[in-house]
Parts: sequence; C-alpha cells; structure tokens
Amino acid sequence: MSSAAFRMLGWGLEMAGLLLLVCGCVLAWKHWQRTRGWRAAPGTVVAQVAVAVTPGNPYDFPVVEFSTGDGRKRLFESDSGRYVRPLAIGTRVEVLHDPLRPEDAVVNRFADRWFAAAALAGLGGMAIVVGLMFVTLAR
Repeated sequence: MSSAAFRMLGWGLEMAGLLLLVCGCVLAWKHWQRTRGWRAAPGTVVAQVAVAVTPGNPYDFPVVEFSTGDGRKRLFESDSGRYVRPLAIGTRVEVLHDPLRPEDAVVNRFADRWFAAAALAGLGGMAIVVGLMFVTLAR
C-alpha cells in the first residue's frame, strides 16, 4: 500500500472512531440525565423471559420485583438480557426507578446501565488510536 492510502485509511479510521466516541458519550449523557433523580430500591429476580434473538440462542431477560417508597410492589422486565449465566431467580439486585413513574426502572449494574455507551466509546477510542498510527507511519 502506498503512503497516501495509509493516510486515507488512517483518516477514515479517525473519523469513524470520533463518531463512535461521540455516540458513546451522548448515550452515556442521555442515560445519566434520565436516571439522575431516580431512587434506589432493593429488588429480587422473580422470573426470566427467554427471547431467541437468533434461532437456538435464547437470551434471558430478568423480571424484577421491587417496592417503591410508598410500599407498593412493582414488576419490570430488564432491557438487557444475558446469554451466559443469567441472573438466577431469587437473586437480589439494586433497582433504580423514577419516583414519579415507578414502572420506568432499571437494574443498577454496570452491564445494564453503561455497557453500550462504554463499548461505543471504547471502540471509538481504539479506532482513533489505530488511525493515528496509520497516519503517523505513512510519513
């Protein structure tokens, strides 16, 4: 490959990386804004909903029960499922919920709250570094 091709590939990787990094940061910011006034409550996994995203590969989405500040019990299905080692029924988890709309809740774990944003930002950062290496080595 010529040095011009390496530079073009490097700039392309940098632009793609910057886009991924910005998307990850925006996703994290939006989630933080959405959940910053939410209350924590103890919860328990009471069921699993199996969804086959691809044939033969079911993901288990936990159904969690928790009590709001006024003592009412609520159920919700988590938005993030697991293929390997799903949360067992009876597992205690911390739940974050909107006090005004308790049906809007999330399991308070890194994988459930921040994984998508961190993965996008991490991939973007790596693409920027590889792109910089290509541009630098092409000189």
